[in-house]
Amino acid sequence: MIPLAFTERLRGDRGSVRTFLLPWALALAVGLDYFDNSMFSFYTIRIAGGIDAPPDELIWASSAYAVASVIGILGYSWWIERIGHRNYIAGCLFLFGLASLASAASRSSVDLAVARALQGYLMGPMLSATRILLRFGVPPERRLTAMPIYLGTVLICSALAPLVGGVLVTSFGWQALFDCTAPLGFVFGSLALLVIPSSGQLPEAERSNPELWPYVIFALGLAALQVVAQQVRFELFSASILLQAGAFAGLLALGWFIHHQWDRPAGLIRLYGLRIGRFRTGLVIYAFYYYITNALGYLVSRFLEGGLGYPIEVAGRLVGFTSLFSLAAMLVYIRYSSKVARKKLIIVPGFLVAALIAASMMSMPPDVSQGWLILPLMLRGALLMFIVLPNASVTFQAIPAEEYVHSYRIKNIVKQMAYSLGTASIIIVEQHRLALHETRFSEIASSYNPNFQNAMTSFTGSGDLASVSRTGQLTALARIATIVTQQATLLASIDGFLFIMVVALIGSVVAMLQRSIR
Repeated sequence: MIPLAFTERLRGDRGSVRTFLLPWALALAVGLDYFDNSMFSFYTIRIAGGIDAPPDELIWASSAYAVASVIGILGYSWWIERIGHRNYIAGCLFLFGLASLASAASRSSVDLAVARALQGYLMGPMLSATRILLRFGVPPERRLTAMPIYLGTVLICSALAPLVGGVLVTSFGWQALFDCTAPLGFVFGSLALLVIPSSGQLPEAERSNPELWPYVIFALGLAALQVVAQQVRFELFSASILLQAGAFAGLLALGWFIHHQWDRPAGLIRLYGLRIGRFRTGLVIYAFYYYITNALGYLVSRFLEGGLGYPIEVAGRLVGFTSLFSLAAMLVYIRYSSKVARKKLIIVPGFLVAALIAASMMSMPPDVSQGWLILPLMLRGALLMFIVLPNASVTFQAIPAEEYVHSYRIKNIVKQMAYSLGTASIIIVEQHRLALHETRFSEIASSYNPNFQNAMTSFTGSGDLASVSRTGQLTALARIATIVTQQATLLASIDGFLFIMVVALIGSVVAMLQRSIR
């Protein structure tokens, strides 16, 4: 995957501008992926409103992105052997820019799902492609500075997403969320074309030619499980033969794929890493982290904008600025992590911090000031220091260098699926609880309720509702409906935070009881 000639060429030209810019080109390429994902997660409701679709229909767009990303990660090595790292990364960035324009032009949830699937196929493998080049393509003496550049860029891009997105949505509409990533794709693609050396491309006789049908079976199995995950919000799983059959077929297909690839050295992806207990445990911890953070991203947006009534620009600014705390957390970890030999002592408290964040958000009153929100939102940014960085430092220690590429791709498949499941499940939970609370409020909001009568009197300014014009009564009812919707959204968000708190506590128990990572 990474020829020795590539490494030698870079290390033999250590003083060149190209070598200096390589970490920046790789960091900006993957930073665009995090920027796009963070914006989509944070502004899901605005995008849904823009295409006139309920939020739960956007689950299809999220799932399409995840499935296509996994397929792209599996096909990554096939492309590298034929066009090389430079052309692959630059080409994906250019095409991602075009796919972003297609997402902005979407008029329905189906259009958006197709466009997001294309974006996922192009950008899903970017973390694997860039991180692998960073490890094998940058000289060891420069890697000490390249890694902070890489991580810092990812964190800054994730923090900028809600900041920039709030301004764009307020000024130009939801389409600007995708329109802004198109020129970035073109610019970063041009930089990659100029900076990343040509490598990875193999002569035709040396290229692997894995069978296509395992690839298709894997994709169909993954798609079947995603469809089942979407439909359980409409049908009871235990009462639906179709859902049970779909889940069984999906699991059977994925199990067969793993069995088929297990001992194949020239398969789509080598699964050697899954034989190692520490790596398997690390994947589980990664899955919990990505699930929690992506679910929190969506839920915090709903809580601030829908539950507390913050303007979207204010909500984005609050989340964006507090997310920058993750940069400080990263620097603290880099400086002091070597003093803590047992990484479990960092990871377990990290999940407890995630549970504390959810509990803090649950306790916020409807009239809470921004000052009280800053600490839990800053702690959300610190989860990287508590969970991801210590987990990453030990998960890949037992992986041989020749298996690193495939093992890192496995990790990113887990990341994409956890992202998708986190978004899908929290939307399902939040929408279910929202419908429940709205139903309860609608039962209370009747003419037989004295509080309802008092509210109508207050809004109409008349003690005799019969004397109020039809327009005045409708205006008062609209104001009450707005209050009911906001209160229902607040309560649904609190229920969502409770759900996340339980998941975080389960993650802490798993991290504490496992014996592979110490």
